[in-house]
This record gives sequence, C-alpha cells and structure tokens, in this order.
Amino acid sequence: MKKTIILSATLLTVTLCSYAQSHTNTIENQFNTLISQSNNWQNYKVVEKNKLQQLQQNVKDSIVNLQSTIRQDNSALSQQKTTVDSLSNQLQVLQKDLSVAIEQENNLDFIGISTHKSTFKIIVWSIILVLLLSLVILFIQFKKSFTDTKDARKKQIDAESELEEYKKLALEREQKIRRQLQDEINKNKRS
Repeated sequence: MKKTIILSATLLTVTLCSYAQSHTNTIENQFNTLISQSNNWQNYKVVEKNKLQQLQQNVKDSIVNLQSTIRQDNSALSQQKTTVDSLSNQLQVLQKDLSVAIEQENNLDFIGISTHKSTFKIIVWSIILVLLLSLVILFIQFKKSFTDTKDARKKQIDAESELEEYKKLALEREQKIRRQLQDEINKNKRS
C-alpha cells in the first residue's frame, strides 16, 4: 500500500509537471527535453517508457486541442461565410431598392407617362413660355384693337360733327332758298 501511494504520488507529480509543461512548453521543446534526458546505449538513445508515453499523451492532447480549434474555426468560418452571404444578399437588395428609389425620385408621372425631372421641367417651362408668349401677343392685339377702336370712335365723332355741321349748313341753305323762293312767290303775287 505504501508503494501504491508513492507510485500514485509520483505519477501525479509527473503528470502535473508534464501537464504544466505541455501548456508552457511546445511539443518541440518537450521532444528536445526528452532526448536530452535520455541515456545513450551503443549509439542509441534509451528513453524511459513513461516519459515517452507522457509525450505521446501530450502530443495527442495537442492534436485534439488543435482539431477542436480547427472545428471551432471552421464552424466560425462557416457562420461568418453565412453571415457574409446574407449581408451580401441584403446589400444587393438594398442596392436594388436604392436604385429604384433614386429612379422614382428622378422620375415623375406626367399625363400617365413616367418622365425624368429635367424633361418635366423643360415641358413645364415650355408651356409657361408659350402661355407668356400668347399673353403678350393677345395683349398687343388688344392694345392695337383698343387703339383702332379709339381712332374709329374719334373718326365717328368727327364724322358725326361734320354731318351735324353739314345738316346745319344744308338746313340754313334750304331755309335761305325757301325764303328766296317765298320772296319770289310774294313778288310774283304782287306783280
């Protein structure tokens, strides 16, 4: 029993030491340490079996840890790839939505036809210019008509006043001729 306790304590100490070394030492350092602590026998190195088994166990643990790390990294990589693909798809959708929004912002529906804003502005300004030009032409025609009407009224008033004057003169002449005729008739009656 004493031997079992001593053997267990020794193994525990060796295991803890090797475990501590496995985390602080690299596998290469552990191999170098094993080779340097081994004995020589006829051009061979004699290595203690338990140290070799401990090194083997450390290598297995390192491999298992590395495999676990590789699996975790592969899992993280696949998750990141999925995330990148998802974000890429979202980016494409957002870019399409952005281009549609920009297209809608730059286009207007005019008489049921989708037109670009600059085309719409040109159409509106053309309509405004045509209307202004029509207004100017109508104003000029109105002014000319107003002037012609004013001149025609002035001529009418002048013609009416000339006609009145002519009527007066004609009436006076007629009255003068009637008097003369009456005088002649009266003269003829007396004679």
